[in-house]
Amino acid sequence: MRNNWVVGIMFFVCLALLNACQGDTHNAGESILSEEDRIKVKSDTFGVVSALDSCKAIVLTPDSFLLGECETHFGSIKADILTQLACPEGFKYPDKLAVAPGDTIQINPIVDSVCLYLYYNTWYGDGNSPLGINVYEMDRQTLQENERYPSDLQVTDYCSLGDSTRATSYSTIIVPNTPTDSAYSSETEKYTSAIRIKLSDKFAQRFFTIKEFSSQQTFNEQFKGLYISTDFGGSNVLYIQDMVMIVFYHFTMPRPSTTDSVIYDTKSFYVNEEVRQVNRYEYPNRQTILSQYSLVKDTNYIVSPANIYTQLSVRMDSIFNRIDEQLGNDSMLHSVYVNKAELTVDVLYSDSVTGRPRDNWDVPASHMMLIRESHLEDFFAKNTTTLDSVAIVAPLSASADDSGEISYHYTYDLSTLLTLQLRQEQKLDELKFALIPVSITSNSSTGSITSIRQLQTISTTCIRSAANSVNPMNIEMVYCSFNRTH
Repeated sequence: MRNNWVVGIMFFVCLALLNACQGDTHNAGESILSEEDRIKVKSDTFGVVSALDSCKAIVLTPDSFLLGECETHFGSIKADILTQLACPEGFKYPDKLAVAPGDTIQINPIVDSVCLYLYYNTWYGDGNSPLGINVYEMDRQTLQENERYPSDLQVTDYCSLGDSTRATSYSTIIVPNTPTDSAYSSETEKYTSAIRIKLSDKFAQRFFTIKEFSSQQTFNEQFKGLYISTDFGGSNVLYIQDMVMIVFYHFTMPRPSTTDSVIYDTKSFYVNEEVRQVNRYEYPNRQTILSQYSLVKDTNYIVSPANIYTQLSVRMDSIFNRIDEQLGNDSMLHSVYVNKAELTVDVLYSDSVTGRPRDNWDVPASHMMLIRESHLEDFFAKNTTTLDSVAIVAPLSASADDSGEISYHYTYDLSTLLTLQLRQEQKLDELKFALIPVSITSNSSTGSITSIRQLQTISTTCIRSAANSVNPMNIEMVYCSFNRTH
């Protein structure tokens, strides 16, 4: 009996020790970490301040153009074009013809006319109102190959606009909705509306004297380019897709026994990516419009091209102080990481919420860039696509609530940008951003962004402001820290 009792005692002692060991093992991680070594995770919400401002001029090489003048919901716009023409390097007008082996005759080509063709797919404004187009030859200087020009450059720096530089004898009057010419594309299987502008005989004769086509530089020295503008109508702006100037000429081929033959030919001078172009915009009453809409507290606006944008201000000192407070006033001992910093910009896209009429072009931009204001000019002037630390591009996204109502928004993750700010020795008190509508080009295989341009079309994006009474803009943040002394 005694032996059984002893064995029983030993069994219960071992069982108790085993349970104690399991409890120590289960809490071993916590027991060996001091309070200072534990990772701290916090969440918070930070407000922003929003305001309207006038956009600086666009700096880009356009792939399409606006031409015309009209009133929009956000003031009047006037758009015109300065462009070079591509040199047909190595081209020669025929001056000799072979009539027999080793025997040639001299011919004298004669210019018949020179016409400028503008191709457009659509327009902004009233398509049934007339528009008058004029063309001038640039006579003071040409556009430089490596220079990036703003969209508000001074025309008179490049063209004197005198009678001697006018390339048209009269304005070409067109009605966008009833084009007189068109061109068929076998690629798209569609017709593109065309404007045929006959340039003056004086201009044709002068341009036909140019016979040196050895290089673009040599050609630009002889012909600096064209300035295309409007001088009649104020109800529409054309979206020009392509431009080409065509020289029509003929020469006579002598025949010994029959009537001489007249040969007609053409030569095209294109506006393409090989030459420089500037699409210029003017907003005569922008400051009045800006003052008017700045009084609207619940709504902000982003209007393109290069018109009005929304500025966002973030108080970084408030964020830093709050992080210190949440982490126990020991930020000097901790390395802080921003895991999430989400800013949602709600888009107002219905007549009921904007309180104004909407037309077919008054739609939100498909992509909106949030960019630090201090980097705005250089970002586009240097054509860089560096993102995250300077700028973030967000697509227009849609979501539906339980009732099926669709809402639109742009969402930005500022975590990388704010983490970098926390690492700076000299911390900023405030960060200022601009919301800029952009168009992007992506790599078809990887999906990565290869180029970013400020939006060139007339577009208005209405958003809820930071002071919106229903749903103001906020930054939702999650951040963590750990002791970096170990």
